[in-house]
Amino acid sequence: MRSARPLALVAGVVLVAAPLAGAATSADQVAAARGATWLARNSAGAPGGQQADAIVALRLAGRGRASLAPLLDELSKAAPSYAVTAGGSGKVVMALVAGGRNPARFAGVDYIRRITGRYAAGRYGETAFDQAFSILALRSAGRPVPSTAIRATFAARATGGWGFAMSRTAADSVDATGLVIEALRAAGVPSSNAALRAAAAWMLAQRNAAGGLASAGGRRPTEANSTAGAIRALRALGRTPPANTRAALRGLQQPDGAFRFTRANAGSRLLATNDALVAVAGEFLPPYK
Repeated sequence: MRSARPLALVAGVVLVAAPLAGAATSADQVAAARGATWLARNSAGAPGGQQADAIVALRLAGRGRASLAPLLDELSKAAPSYAVTAGGSGKVVMALVAGGRNPARFAGVDYIRRITGRYAAGRYGETAFDQAFSILALRSAGRPVPSTAIRATFAARATGGWGFAMSRTAADSVDATGLVIEALRAAGVPSSNAALRAAAAWMLAQRNAAGGLASAGGRRPTEANSTAGAIRALRALGRTPPANTRAALRGLQQPDGAFRFTRANAGSRLLATNDALVAVAGEFLPPYK
C-alpha cells in the first residue's frame, strides 16, 4: 500500500502530504486477494462506469497493468458514450491512469477535456460525485485543481458532511462525504482542516453497533459501499479505520470472494466489490501515475 501521499497541487501551490496510517490487517489482505480474484473474473462486459471502477480497484489491489489490458480494451468502446458527465469522465480518467494509458488521448478522445469543459464557478457538474470524481481524476493525472473548486466544495458542505446534491440544505450522505474527503485530501487540503475533521466525526457517528455504515447514516444496517467509502476516507486522512468497521465490511464478503450490498440484500455484487476491494486492500482514491 502507499506509505505516503504524492505531492498535491492546489492552484499551483505545492503541499506535502503526511505518511499514511492504518495499513490493512492480514484479514483485510486475505479478503482483498479473494475479492480481486472474483472481480478479475466477473467484470468483463459490465457498464462503462463499473468497468472503470473495476480497473481502478484491481490496480490498487496490486494487479499489474498488463493484466488490465483486456478491461481497458473494453473500456475504450464503452467510455465515449458513458463519460458524458464530469463524474463519469472522472471515473474513466482514473481507470486510464491506473492502466497506464494517456487520459488526454485514449482511442481518439480527450477525457481530461471532458472534465475541464464542464467547469464553471468552482463546480464540475451538478452533484457531489461530479465534483469529487473530477478532482480525484485531475489529481490522478497530475493536473492542478483550481482553488475556486476547493472553496466551492467546502461551501457546499451540509450540516455534518456533504450531501449528494452538493448543497448546504441537502441531506448528509455517508457516501458523498467519504468521497469528498478523499477528493479534498488529494487536492492537498491538510488532514488538520477543521471542516474535514468535523465531517469525519459526523461520518463516524453514523456507525451502527457492528461498526458498519449506511449511505443515509443513522446507524442503519451495514452497506458495503458506504462502509468501504468511510474506511477509505479515514485512510486518506492518515487515520486508522476502526477494527470493527473493517470487520463489518469483511462480514459482507461471500465464499466466492464477492461482496454483498447488505446482509439482507445482495444488490449489485459488482458495485459492492469495486468499492470494498479498494478498502480491504488498504488503499484509497485516487490511483496515480
